Amino acid sequence: MSPSESLHESLRLRLSARPCKTLITTIAAEAMADKMILDALLSFLHEREDSLRWRAAWVLEKVAGQCPSLLIDERSRMKALAMQADTPDGLRRLLLGILHHLPDDEDFDIAFFNFLLDVMIDLQSPSGVQSLALQLAYRQGKSDSDLHKEFLCIIRSMELDYYSAGVRSVAKKCLKGKL
Repeated sequence: MSPSESLHESLRLRLSARPCKTLITTIAAEAMADKMILDALLSFLHEREDSLRWRAAWVLEKVAGQCPSLLIDERSRMKALAMQADTPDGLRRLLLGILHHLPDDEDFDIAFFNFLLDVMIDLQSPSGVQSLALQLAYRQGKSDSDLHKEFLCIIRSMELDYYSAGVRSVAKKCLKGKL
């Protein structure tokens, strides 16, 4: 077994154990110090096993929160994975959380923006996913004043009484310009 394969297997075993905040934080610190660990975590996002994908994304969200520069080059892959129809909601929330930690993208991505709009108004989406979609769409829409006005019109047209308190709170902050 090569060192890379050994690292992958060791990391897979650690993530397969019952996850706890301490373990996730420890692996995140290791990933920030070792590109091979970071690359292994990124590769786990494309595995078939949902629990492994979810735990790898949890670690990567911690990495993004502390050192977003390490994941900027992965932005387009994170967006693509978040937009896939078969991505489980928990993984989608973590991917949007990672993207939320990254600095704003210089290039406007209309497909991703439309995806965010669809998710934020979809009453079937979990509130955490909707809230992050609102925040990301708000940030992305601010780059163009006409688009920003259209985004605010969409929020105003939402029947906020049908959404969770968290989604309503984020929507109101968007309308007030306090995000």
